[in-house]
Amino acid sequence: MITQPGIYTLDAAAYHADPCPAPSLSSSIARELLASSALHAWFAHPRLNPAYQREEDTDFDLGRAAHAYILEGESGCVIVNEKDWKKDVAKTAKKAAYAAGKIPLLAHRWDDVQAMALAATRQLGAHEDPRPLAGGKPEQTLVWQEDGAWCRARLDWLHDDRKSIEDYKSTGASANPEVWSRTLFGAGHDIQAAFYLRGLKAVTGLEATFRFVVQENFAPYALSVIGLAPDALALAERKVAYALVLWRHCLTLDTWPGYPTQTCWASAPPWEEARWGEQEYRMQSGAATVDDGRPISDQLFEEKT
Repeated sequence: MITQPGIYTLDAAAYHADPCPAPSLSSSIARELLASSALHAWFAHPRLNPAYQREEDTDFDLGRAAHAYILEGESGCVIVNEKDWKKDVAKTAKKAAYAAGKIPLLAHRWDDVQAMALAATRQLGAHEDPRPLAGGKPEQTLVWQEDGAWCRARLDWLHDDRKSIEDYKSTGASANPEVWSRTLFGAGHDIQAAFYLRGLKAVTGLEATFRFVVQENFAPYALSVIGLAPDALALAERKVAYALVLWRHCLTLDTWPGYPTQTCWASAPPWEEARWGEQEYRMQSGAATVDDGRPISDQLFEEKT
């Protein structure tokens, strides 16, 4: 149990179990609060939901394995010398790896992980200073308080001068900054950035920068480094501030509402108006026909008269 704000080195299991004196807010819980509901946040919290079980993706994920290897080297992975996970010895090794906060990896996939990590190292080596994922420590845990509420964050990479934070993400889509930036907000990554920066400032008093290192999980494993522009960060900070107010309210009252209990009326979005307007125009112009071969515009005219 951590009782003082600060920067700590914890394994994944200890962090995800929530080591704070009271249930704490993390960026993932904040995203549940804002994107779904307080009920979803309660369900996903290890200290609030008595039936909570953290789900592990047992399928091979090159991105997750590369994440562990790039940040922590071979110590972040457990290599299992089996051809698959069918044997009991392999299943036992996998379970033990997850319990230790590591990624289990079949030996024949090791080359794939190294290829992805090598591509990342080569591309980051050519990057502008401060070089991402260098001159610092991986998997650092921040613990702090906000008006009595405990908060926590696990940073992929914290630079030694504590002025830069990086978060490594892999994608099966595109790491092109123009493309990935459009998915950033829908996934709530902006909230993550603002939350981490808020925590670091609370602990150290320093203003820092936050950057995402985004890498494609298919050859040639292209990579980009993306940060939030001032306007995007300011908006994310407002979201985090609201999440903190909502969190304190729900935690104090022990009330975790789900979706609204009254009927919600859906309005037609602009894109649906435009889509139907275009289709309606085609029908009225005679471009579409009914079963007897006549233009739909003729039938519409008959119905009106």
